[in-house]
Amino acid sequence: MSEAFGGSPGGYELTSALNGRAAQIVTTAIGRLEPSARTVAAKVVVAQFVQRCASAARAGDWPGVASWVDDACGRYGDVLSTEDVFGAALGSIEKAFEHSAGAVGALVFGQLQREIEFIAAKPHARRGSQRAEAVDEIDIVLDGLLTRLDQSDVLTAEHSRAVGSWCARLAKRMGSSKEEIVHLTRAGLVHDIGKVTTPKAILTAPRRLDDEEMAIMRLHAEEGARIVAGVPLLAHLAPAVRSHHERFDGDGYPDRLKWEAIPYVARIVAVADCFNAMIGRRPYRPPMPPSVALEQLVQGRGTQFDSDVVDAMIDLVTNRP
Repeated sequence: MSEAFGGSPGGYELTSALNGRAAQIVTTAIGRLEPSARTVAAKVVVAQFVQRCASAARAGDWPGVASWVDDACGRYGDVLSTEDVFGAALGSIEKAFEHSAGAVGALVFGQLQREIEFIAAKPHARRGSQRAEAVDEIDIVLDGLLTRLDQSDVLTAEHSRAVGSWCARLAKRMGSSKEEIVHLTRAGLVHDIGKVTTPKAILTAPRRLDDEEMAIMRLHAEEGARIVAGVPLLAHLAPAVRSHHERFDGDGYPDRLKWEAIPYVARIVAVADCFNAMIGRRPYRPPMPPSVALEQLVQGRGTQFDSDVVDAMIDLVTNRP
């Protein structure tokens, strides 16, 4: 395949054009797909493809792009229509080649298009088991959601990653299986994804919220469940996302569930969420010492929180055997 762009001015112009218009290119590409195919995973793959093309334009490494596409088709061909996804991606970046690199760009794009269309259309041997492929795909989708959260509020995204880690450690402490640990980690990662719909003025307010603002903030549990339920690979996480602010005494939200009616995963996320929120930085207060945060959990033991989960958190933080 041609390496005509390597080190040439046209290559750098194309790199700049692709990087500068990456978001627009991805949006255009996804818009070319059928509605059912416009998944977060498809967006991630297209975005990665655009990035690969931008790097190739600068370095002249178009064979590397083709190799990456071949690998991506082998990994995700069972969960994405790779022929449609890469066809849409190629269609959305065509003008960047034409406008930024002229006749050379059109020539290289034609070669790239033919090669990738051939790669995407051919059968691919799947790498690993079906379960491994699904795990890879779930992680891609989770990464896409966390990127959205990062763009909405870095502090919330930082907190969500920490909660995912606490959930994993709690689950291990409570003797959960490997599958349960993975499930709990993912639930913790996306528990606050609904905050992408919360107005930024409320999300980042440098003070305690008033009653009206708090009512809006609390909608994030329902909104998060709706977002997660809309992604087939993550729909099983929706109950934990919706119920992570329920209380054992029934005074939580959004459904005022009590005791055993609260999903088990949500009970673990609730403790991890509350503890990390207390020890973490907030716009309206400094972090609490872990010892103080544990005291707060103890006060809510059996009323706000599952007693077993609180005990596990105490053991975890104080390094009890």
